[in-house]
Amino acid sequence: MKIKKLSLAVLATVAASQAAAAQVYDETSLRVAIEAANFDSSIEKIVFKKNALIELSAPVIYTGSQSLKLVGKGAIIDGSNAGSFTLDDDLTAVTEDGTLVFNTAGDITIRNLTVANSATRGVVINIPEHAEGDDTQIKLRNVNIIDSALFGLHIDDNADEFDDGTTGSDIGIDLKITHSNFIGNGTSAIDFDGVRVDERGEGDINALITHTHIDGNGGDGIELDEAGHGDVEATMINVSINNNGFYNEEDLDDGFDIDEADDGDIDVKLIRVSANHNMDEGLDFDEAGNGDIELKLRHVEANNNSDEGIKADEEDAGDIDVKFSHTNITANGDDGIQLTELGQGEIEGSLKNITAKDNSKYGIKAGQWIVEDEAAPMEPAGELKIKKVSLSGNGKGDDIKTNNVTLK
Repeated sequence: MKIKKLSLAVLATVAASQAAAAQVYDETSLRVAIEAANFDSSIEKIVFKKNALIELSAPVIYTGSQSLKLVGKGAIIDGSNAGSFTLDDDLTAVTEDGTLVFNTAGDITIRNLTVANSATRGVVINIPEHAEGDDTQIKLRNVNIIDSALFGLHIDDNADEFDDGTTGSDIGIDLKITHSNFIGNGTSAIDFDGVRVDERGEGDINALITHTHIDGNGGDGIELDEAGHGDVEATMINVSINNNGFYNEEDLDDGFDIDEADDGDIDVKLIRVSANHNMDEGLDFDEAGNGDIELKLRHVEANNNSDEGIKADEEDAGDIDVKFSHTNITANGDDGIQLTELGQGEIEGSLKNITAKDNSKYGIKAGQWIVEDEAAPMEPAGELKIKKVSLSGNGKGDDIKTNNVTLK
């Protein structure tokens, strides 16, 4: 009996090793490779046959604890028949499915792979509620996630099925994306984005996105949603976030949306970024609880968005610190730039080489209050240094609108 058990274990190990060594070329070989990695923690890489077309009949689910790399070599995974979702009474989709699902706190790397036509979500990474240790590292290079019915990429550290509450793991999320495309996702239900990160409990969101297009998604182009103790730090270089947010006509969405609740900061650096023609704000940053918003923008444009071009709201104790240069804010449906600090805190920073024209309300608006619309200021004035700022054709005039903020 012991010999028989030993033989079965050896055979299983050999099968796993063979599966890992073979290149993935169809649904069966992909499932075999993933199951082998689920069984054998020494398997850390799955390689696809060059330009393979793989049509799935159900989601593929990874449950291993080790780091895993998918080397796509230009392969395309079609998720048209991989899973399903139901709609509740308010037309919100409910599903646990996705084309590629990773239930793990291990690091995930995906290279040179396209996930297309997903019936639910494209790529899903579910972080276990009780995960501990180092932050999860998720790296995508030359990845295309296009035409998903729901989220394109969903990284979920939220224990609540409906993304409510603040319960999640104690680890953070480190996301790196380069030379990738998230296009045409979120077109079958309310509030599904091209890229969505839900981080709860302890831990931060750190996102670095370069040379990437996040365009034409039904919900937000990208939403980083942090609730609980933790910061959001996001850097984008050479990124387009255009034509997003059109699916729900009663509650349109943004190009780039950050929501940070409870204690924690928002720290954003954008260089050569376009956020144009989105159906709500182009750039929308909201911080509630103790924490600051720090925005550094250079060579950014936010034009023809249906609401504000750039909006930053900070509530409770915390400052807004902005350094904008060579930024163009044109023809937005509300204010071009709107900065609002409510509670203990100040607005400070600089605006240099800014063009804000043809916006429906103010070109630039900055106001701070302890209590909104207080009769007289209850805290020291904030300060914005202004240099080479051009305002013209704005609906409420071409002066910078301020409340308890001094312009220098």
